[in-house]
Amino acid sequence: MAKTEKTAVSAREMAAKTLQKLHLGGGYSNILIDNALSGAYKTAPAADKALYAHLVRGVEERRLTLDAVLQARSKQPLKRLHPLVLEHLRVGAFQLLYCDKIPVSAAVNEAVNLTKACGQARAAGFVNAVLRGIDRDRATLFDGFPAGDEGLCLKESCPKPLFDFFAAAYGEDTARKLVAHLNDRPPTSVKINTLKTTAAEWAKEAEAAGISFAFVEGLPATVTVEAADERKMLDFSNKKWYYQDVASGWCVKALSPKPSERVADVCAAPGGKSLTAAQYMENRGSILACDLYPQKCDRMESRAEEAGATIVQTVARDAATPCPKPLVGAFDRVLCDVPCSGLGVIRRKPEIRYKDLSMLSELPDVQYRILEQSAAMVKPGGVLQYSTCTLNPAENEQQTARFLKEHPEFSPRILPVPELFALCGVAPSHEITLFPFVTGSDGFYIAGFLKKGGENDG
Repeated sequence: MAKTEKTAVSAREMAAKTLQKLHLGGGYSNILIDNALSGAYKTAPAADKALYAHLVRGVEERRLTLDAVLQARSKQPLKRLHPLVLEHLRVGAFQLLYCDKIPVSAAVNEAVNLTKACGQARAAGFVNAVLRGIDRDRATLFDGFPAGDEGLCLKESCPKPLFDFFAAAYGEDTARKLVAHLNDRPPTSVKINTLKTTAAEWAKEAEAAGISFAFVEGLPATVTVEAADERKMLDFSNKKWYYQDVASGWCVKALSPKPSERVADVCAAPGGKSLTAAQYMENRGSILACDLYPQKCDRMESRAEEAGATIVQTVARDAATPCPKPLVGAFDRVLCDVPCSGLGVIRRKPEIRYKDLSMLSELPDVQYRILEQSAAMVKPGGVLQYSTCTLNPAENEQQTARFLKEHPEFSPRILPVPELFALCGVAPSHEITLFPFVTGSDGFYIAGFLKKGGENDG
């Protein structure tokens, strides 16, 4: 028992410290978690690491809800508490409300002990009283929440401005569905590397390793893995597969690269789409994978080499600047997957929901410059494809409409993904929006264009 308690304390203490760093310094929880797991927490047992990561992600996902519950039982404003005391309260409250397998005594007592350990012994009684109150009142905790959409937002920890943003963009019904699924765990999807194996051989090896999975209909060599078996994937040869959300898989299938073509991926890091494109191309032709930062290009090149994607070459360049003359009109297909606000990946990066939405207005101009310079790279008859992992018409549909209006040399290209249109229940078009509650994927947008003046089957 003593060993178990030491493990639990270690995970909770590390989680509180990470959350303090996140809330005081900003950044992304997944990056902070990865840094800890490869650094200060590298030698911790697997169970500790799993609990630590779960607590950090869970608290960040449910922060608005947790703070509302905590504030209702605190006589002083939460913002006046010592930062670490507040994080210990949040971690404790999260365990009480959302971790059924953790005993109440462990959640409360460890929060109290950690409060003392961080030099805030005078707050220990306060922490104990608040958490005991939450446990006592758990059946009625949300009864005081407002009715309607405001209450839904508070219960799902969604800032009301974000709900209003989604409602204005897609309608209130879609906004409610987006909020209701905001804290769902995204499925773990894997792309089998057909440059190293076949889907059938991979399936045999996965079954032998006790991994439960299902092939994704319509996407070649792509599977989703059961959540209970995700840890087993860590011991599975990573040269034969890589993580890739199904939305990215659909994006590459829509691009439909073919053997012997010349393809450009202008905002390629971390490089997964380029690897998938190389498989569609049977490792014949060439793929130019670009990124702004040389170190990311180096990592992509190493990743491609390890995956056996010998047709992938990298170059560091700013995709928003004028297209270099050697690249003008040089490519059969150009993928323009631009930096975006990330409103489609909130389930993976929960802190995105707390962004100041006024900052979104800065992105479309940069995205459009990237799109225009990418268009210059397409040869006559070639394909240009634009995509984002966000749900924002200003970054998506409005960009496509503007581009077609200002570039008559391009026409809309019907995306060759009939299975995806059927899944979304919409007619085939040159553009499509993927909503997580429909596709199970990240929120995503894809648009296709065809450059006039040549022969291409699209």
